[in-house]
Amino acid sequence: MKKLFLLTLFLFQIILLSASPLHMHYKHTIIIDTDCAIDDMRAISMLLSLPNITVKAIMVSGGSLPPGEGALKVKSLLHEFHRDSIPVMRGMELSGINPAWRQFNRQINWGADKQPYSGNYSTLQNIAEIVKTSSEPISLVCLGPLTNVAQLIKVNSKVTAGIEDIIWFNESVNPLKGFNYECDNKAAEILFASKIKINVISNLSNEKAVFDTTLYNICEKSNTLLAKNLLRVHKQPLVFEKLKQNHFKLWDELAVLFLTNPELFIIEPLNGNNNIRYNISYSDRAIKEVLEDMIRGKYKAGEYVAFYGFPVKSEIYTYDVREIMDSAIFRYGLDEWKACVMTDEFHGHLGVFSIVGAKMGMGARDYFGIGSDLLIVASFAGTKPPYSCLNDGIQVSTGATLGQGTIRVYNDTITKPSAIFTYNGISIKITLKDEYLASVKADIKKGITLYGLADENYWTLIRQNALNYWVEWDRNKIFDIEEIKN
Repeated sequence: MKKLFLLTLFLFQIILLSASPLHMHYKHTIIIDTDCAIDDMRAISMLLSLPNITVKAIMVSGGSLPPGEGALKVKSLLHEFHRDSIPVMRGMELSGINPAWRQFNRQINWGADKQPYSGNYSTLQNIAEIVKTSSEPISLVCLGPLTNVAQLIKVNSKVTAGIEDIIWFNESVNPLKGFNYECDNKAAEILFASKIKINVISNLSNEKAVFDTTLYNICEKSNTLLAKNLLRVHKQPLVFEKLKQNHFKLWDELAVLFLTNPELFIIEPLNGNNNIRYNISYSDRAIKEVLEDMIRGKYKAGEYVAFYGFPVKSEIYTYDVREIMDSAIFRYGLDEWKACVMTDEFHGHLGVFSIVGAKMGMGARDYFGIGSDLLIVASFAGTKPPYSCLNDGIQVSTGATLGQGTIRVYNDTITKPSAIFTYNGISIKITLKDEYLASVKADIKKGITLYGLADENYWTLIRQNALNYWVEWDRNKIFDIEEIKN
């Protein structure tokens, strides 16, 4: 019987791994590739300002500027953001490329002291080693021709295993055209023929998507490092003149905004090839709001669904919940507070085992060091109260829900406040400790003895007990945790 149960659990997990929705990233490890046009440099400035983005290296391609000149401007920009340690690689010169806007980009100073920052440069071999040794898969954010990326794969084909995807800004993919493509169409064709996932992002000739005086004015009123650097650059007379003319379309910035907020873009596969995708639409209003928040320093990156943050004004909570609010948040953090509050609303009343389930799910996330929507859960709480109430708390706190098919509740075993949590092939079993379970049983028995199940006073007592457990029971102390070897 035990073998059959374990086999069933194993098959359940395998099915879920292939069927579960993907968790949206909010942290990214990236390598940037740029040809150093002004929109590229704005995009790089945005990336350098975001704490949830780890920039491992910057490759400089030919295009808007020759690689040598562009690399100096990149080093100047890195110095402004106090990020001189990021490796910079100069790519090869592209013959016959001399766009009309090259002279304009040459005249822009990206360092406050106007002095170029030289020093050593990385090689393609160095970049390949960075990709191979990264503990996280790397996204390549490509803002120019794809020359360097094609060369990187040619130098070491094994690097593709460490590349999660390529985000490439180009005018069009259907049909394939645009400056970044035409600079080196052979490199683009090499990558399009590879099995690397490529997201091609375009402005789609949207006249509303511009870096305009509205954004400039926000820079003037903001005190962030991003705002100060963008303001200094756009104050330069030749740049400010074009700014007033609404000359600066949001181009390469859109690649960054797709990385951080893909939900704002509508993406389709190219001719049924799911490895090559391109945007057919995006919300110009929303991307401007994201960019404004980044400049102001109000941009939030995290595990949010419908709103940022969580209500902490005491007057919106019931009077008895207010009593424990400050203490519970101080002891266990805002994430647990959110999980318990949402569990109560979802569950329909403030119950004991639903609170225990919320704390159990948070404990599982702590163990693996992960956010929500990443766990597979097998619950042994059954489908009958009071133990089954545990399932609601687990669903809310982990994101492993019946709707997503990532939790299964077993009735063919002895029910108890216990569950198996699986992440990345590792499983742990978390069970409410006997002494805490005994305390719950004693409190429930006392309520039934005093009032009976049908009496309103019984449910008042349950609510009072639940509030007490909520604030007094530390999720790091109330559970037994064991790793499941099989």
